[in-house]
Amino acid sequence: MYERYQTMKFDLSSSGVLTVTFLRADKLNAIDADFHRELSTVFADIGMDRRVRAVVLTGAGRAFCAGGDLEWIAGETPVTRETTFFEAKKIVDDLLNLPQPVISAVNGAAAGYGFTMALMSDFSIVAEDARLSDPHVVIGLVAGDGGAMMWPILVGMARAKRFLLTGDPVVGRVAAEWGLVTESCPVDEVLPRAMEWAERMAASPHVAVQGTKKALNAILHMLSSVTLDLGFQAERVSAVSEDHQRLVGAALEARDRRRAAAAARQ
Repeated sequence: MYERYQTMKFDLSSSGVLTVTFLRADKLNAIDADFHRELSTVFADIGMDRRVRAVVLTGAGRAFCAGGDLEWIAGETPVTRETTFFEAKKIVDDLLNLPQPVISAVNGAAAGYGFTMALMSDFSIVAEDARLSDPHVVIGLVAGDGGAMMWPILVGMARAKRFLLTGDPVVGRVAAEWGLVTESCPVDEVLPRAMEWAERMAASPHVAVQGTKKALNAILHMLSSVTLDLGFQAERVSAVSEDHQRLVGAALEARDRRRAAAAARQ
C-alpha cells in the first residue's frame, strides 16, 4: 500500500503502530510539490489499512517539518496553486477523518502546515527546545491552512492572534505549559514517549477509542466548515499580492546569504 510514497518511510509494528517518517531531512522536511501531493493521499490510505491501530508522525534529521519549501512557493503558478489548495483542503479533511489515533513526535522545528499537522494530531509530543510557529504572515500569506482553526481552540483567541498575526515562534516547553501541545520532553525522549502513547492507543479498545475521537473531531469539522474555506479563500488572494512576492524573494536572498557565509567559514 505504501510503496508508491517517496517522501515518507513507513514502519508497521506487530502491535499495529504505523510510524510515518518524513524524508526531506536535508530541507528540514519542508514541503514541496511532491511531498504535498503525497500528504494529500497518505491519511486516506492509512485510514483504510485495518492493520493499523495507531499512527506516529515524525521527521528525519533535526526537524519535524519546516512548512512550505520557499523555492516551491516562489515557483507556484496560478494553475499549480489551485492544485495546491485542493490538496491542502484534502490533507486537513483526511487527517481529521483518520479513525486511528495520531501521535506527532515533534523532534525539532515545526512551522506552518508542518506545525498544523502536529496540532491536528490527537497527541503532540514536542522537544522542549523546538521552535514552533505559523509564519505565514512573515512571507505575506494568510494563515489559512488550519492554523487559524487550531490555535484559538487550543490556547484562546488572544494568544492565537498574538502568534498568528506576527508569525513569532514559541518553544516546546512553553507550548506544553499553555496546552498548545500535549507535552514536551528532551529531544532524545520525544520519539520513545510518542511510541509509548501509540502502544497504549493500539492496545486500547479500538471501537471505543475511534468512536470517541470521531465525536471530538466533530467539533473541529464544524470549525473547519467555516474557518478553513474562508482561510483558503483569503490565502488565494494573498498568494498573488505584491507583499507576498517581495517577502518570498527577500527570504530566499537571506537564505542564500546565510549559506554563502556558512560555506566561507568552512
